Amino acid sequence: MSAYDSTLGVKLADILDGYQIDSPVPEITLQKMTANTAELKEGDAFLALNGVSRHGIDFALNAEQAKASVVLFDSTDEYAKQRLVLLNKQMSIPLLGVAHLNRVHGEILSRCYGEPSKQMQLIGVTGTDGKSSVTHLLVQAFTRLGLSAASIGTLGIGIANDLKPNSHTTPDAGSIQSYLADFLQQKCEIVVMEVSSHALHQYRVEGCAFDIALLTNLSSDHLDYHQDIKHYAAAKEQLFHWDTLSARVLNGDDKFGQALTSKFDASSVVAYSANQDKSQSTVYLKSVEKKDRLKVLTIETPKGELIVETQLIGDFNIDNILALVSTLVALDYDLKRLQKACHLLTPIPGRMEQIASLDGKQVIVDFAHTEQALTASLKAAKDQTNGQLWCVFGCGGDRDRSKRAPMGRIAERYADYLVITDDNPRSEDPQQIVNDILQGCAREHHIVNDRKAAIEFAVSKANQNDTVLIAGKGHENFQIVGDKKIPFRDQVIASEALQVSYD
Repeated sequence: MSAYDSTLGVKLADILDGYQIDSPVPEITLQKMTANTAELKEGDAFLALNGVSRHGIDFALNAEQAKASVVLFDSTDEYAKQRLVLLNKQMSIPLLGVAHLNRVHGEILSRCYGEPSKQMQLIGVTGTDGKSSVTHLLVQAFTRLGLSAASIGTLGIGIANDLKPNSHTTPDAGSIQSYLADFLQQKCEIVVMEVSSHALHQYRVEGCAFDIALLTNLSSDHLDYHQDIKHYAAAKEQLFHWDTLSARVLNGDDKFGQALTSKFDASSVVAYSANQDKSQSTVYLKSVEKKDRLKVLTIETPKGELIVETQLIGDFNIDNILALVSTLVALDYDLKRLQKACHLLTPIPGRMEQIASLDGKQVIVDFAHTEQALTASLKAAKDQTNGQLWCVFGCGGDRDRSKRAPMGRIAERYADYLVITDDNPRSEDPQQIVNDILQGCAREHHIVNDRKAAIEFAVSKANQNDTVLIAGKGHENFQIVGDKKIPFRDQVIASEALQVSYD
């Protein structure tokens, strides 16, 4: 499946109908629109968006060289207007101004692809932690119910489990609309999309007709981009004000979720709680019992009492199951279908994924890369071990530095042994990242920058009945060093160290 690939022939005038344009729209029929000049083909339209690091108008000449038919720019953007003075003398193809192009480009691209999201059910999942897990569980549940369900998110893009790699949690607007159009062509009935705060802030999901918006939780993350938690929360909140929504599924145990609940009519909210909160929640956990290696959840819903057996590790997966059940309630599924959808859901790749050795050691690989997620993963891993708990983790380079010390403090609190290592250092000095983590630690710990060596060290030192939690990368199959992606997978390294096979 390739993004931006469309055989639709659409008149530019029809696409831009109703938008504020600064000059007559040329008579052009388009096959494609893109904000990336490297993907332009003859006759395409180039969207000169104001990006995070570069302005698209600086690539207008590249668009002409690629034989684009038109360049669209933001007519309210002062920098773009200044550049036009020179570009108008240098270029022969039309330069067409669209007011607030960055804000409306998602809607424009949706029109180019025939507004596919209006012809299917679309669920947007946002939150700091748990987005990928909930998305995976929802697709699994819908598939069990006989629906053709697809996902767009961190774990990949595709229908059911046939996922292609995805470089961003939420792709750019053109890719999103292309994927949705492809899904529609394959007769997909429902799509679950992870919606990141970056995507909301950058208007990537404008033009997506979300039916349901779901919140997992909110904690500190991405403050390198959003400045502070207030701006981060404001970006997330945008999704819940979408004018196409029929329901909002909110975590009633989360402070941000509680704040959102109070802002909307109760009839449009399905709140869930793992704390037996009957007063504030539509769906809540009544009890948890252990049955061999399973947990048996009794969940109260408006459809009746639901019994769910689960093999998923960690209390946070109870939250994820409640989010799933609440979404199905919002879609008005009856108790029988809820039971069918939720029974013995299979584990999520790279999320508390267990690798057992022949000598009683256990390795758990998890994607936890925030303070809240690492806390939950460590607690869950500790519950699973009869021996001591090792934790191997690091923090991403060129990302939010404010979470490093708190993650070090949490890891030290819950792990018996801590091995600090690299986790996608990118262009940052790995030792500086380690030093930032150590600011939250009161004791000395093992520092092994080479992640492969760190995993091998922890596994070799762990005794029978010990557990090694390898946190941070989860499903990822690479390590980013500088600007290079080096093939790397925690599960493979751990399996080799345990001398067991990993498929």
